[in-house]
Amino acid sequence: MRKRLTSVLVGGLALAGLGIVGPAHAALTTSCNGHASGVTVPGDLVVQAGKACSLEDVTVKGNVRVAAGADLVGENLTVEGNVTVQGDGYLDLRESTVTGNVANRGAYGIYLDYSEVNAYNGTGNNPDTFLWTYESIFNARVAATGGSLLLESSVVDRAVQTTDTVYTDVLDSVVGGTLTVTGAEYGALVCGSEVDGHATFASNGTGVQLGAGGALGACDLGPSVWGGNVLVSGTTGLAEVSDNIIRGNLDGTGNDAVTASANRVRGELRGQFAEAATQRLMRMQLGAEAAGEATVERDVLEQLRSERLDRAEQQAEAAGPAGL
Repeated sequence: MRKRLTSVLVGGLALAGLGIVGPAHAALTTSCNGHASGVTVPGDLVVQAGKACSLEDVTVKGNVRVAAGADLVGENLTVEGNVTVQGDGYLDLRESTVTGNVANRGAYGIYLDYSEVNAYNGTGNNPDTFLWTYESIFNARVAATGGSLLLESSVVDRAVQTTDTVYTDVLDSVVGGTLTVTGAEYGALVCGSEVDGHATFASNGTGVQLGAGGALGACDLGPSVWGGNVLVSGTTGLAEVSDNIIRGNLDGTGNDAVTASANRVRGELRGQFAEAATQRLMRMQLGAEAAGEATVERDVLEQLRSERLDRAEQQAEAAGPAGL
């Protein structure tokens, strides 16, 4: 693939042919539209609104901004700053590293595959956005408001906190700090995972499933290990806790119904879980009702990612070499 050297800006003029914008005294900003490989971007990188950028074996020395409706697909991409994805933008990284933070500002979605970032913060007014990770590492916390969140075979060194998501699922993953899920419309599922801090699930809809197969999904990944207390409260639907090792207390308050089985709890069973045996008759009534809508919502994520990734790669290829 052709490479083009980046020239120094003189007299504040932008060398548009190179995709460089900004005054001479400012850090260089490179605009990407198309595809590139094997280059180093000396400053910041921006994918302009509606454009698509596909990068392989590229290093960006500054920050990256994916503008509204834009797409950035990276493989073996290294970003030495932060990445911000704006409204309806899309970020898809494989085997990549972001030394700074990834910010979701109402993006279409963000997918991380075998990648490492510092922290993630998802905000904005797009209820359909998502963060989906596979075999990825966060060196700091993950925080999301709205959208869907799926951590799969991933590690978060510090806390995970979500508010008003469509759902929050943690599968075969490690959370080094606390886990807090509040107001998830279709509930929360934690399976085959390790949470080192306290865990709180509050005011979630449809159901909360901690452990083996239940209303929200089948789980054959073995027990989850919880390093602190586990509190489940205010669930509209069924709170199911099975096949877990809990080093603190297991407590339930204000849930429509609870069930607990095959758990090893080193602390105390409290609240509704202390009375779980008397409530198991409600399981069949609520379980089948929860499964339908919740399963449909969870199945949509792979389709959303596949459609946007295909579009992004096709658009970047059609745009030709980015000339970075």
